[in-house]
Amino acid sequence: MTSIVDKNGNTIGYMYLTIILDVEQKQVLGLLLGNCLFGHESAPVGKFFKDTFRKSNGEILALLGKEVFPEKPADEKRILRDAWDLLSRVKDHTCMWVEEKNKWSNEDLRNYLLLGLAEAQIA
Repeated sequence: MTSIVDKNGNTIGYMYLTIILDVEQKQVLGLLLGNCLFGHESAPVGKFFKDTFRKSNGEILALLGKEVFPEKPADEKRILRDAWDLLSRVKDHTCMWVEEKNKWSNEDLRNYLLLGLAEAQIA
C-alpha cells in the first residue's frame, strides 16, 4: 500500500493495488485503470502520470507518497468488493488527453472523486 499526499505532504489517502482509499482505509474513492483516473462516475475524471493525480484540466490533485505498512487494508474483502462495484459502473473507458500543469487544484482528491457519488444520491 502506498500513501497519497496533498501539496503540504499530508497523507490524504492510500493506493492499494489500483484502488484509491480514503485516509481511514474504509471507503473506496476511486480506481486507476491504466493511467486513467476514475471516481464515482462512469467515465474517467483525470489521469495519473509521473506519480501525480491530475484533473482532466491538468491541475494537480495529489501525489503518490511512500510505501506504508500494513501492506493491505484491514477489511480487504470489503474493499475489493466495493472496488469491483465501482469498476462495474464504468461505461466509458476512453481516457482523455491531459496537459501537464504545475498548478495545484483548489479541490481535494477525495471530494473530486466522490462528486459522482453525491450526484447519484441526489437523483
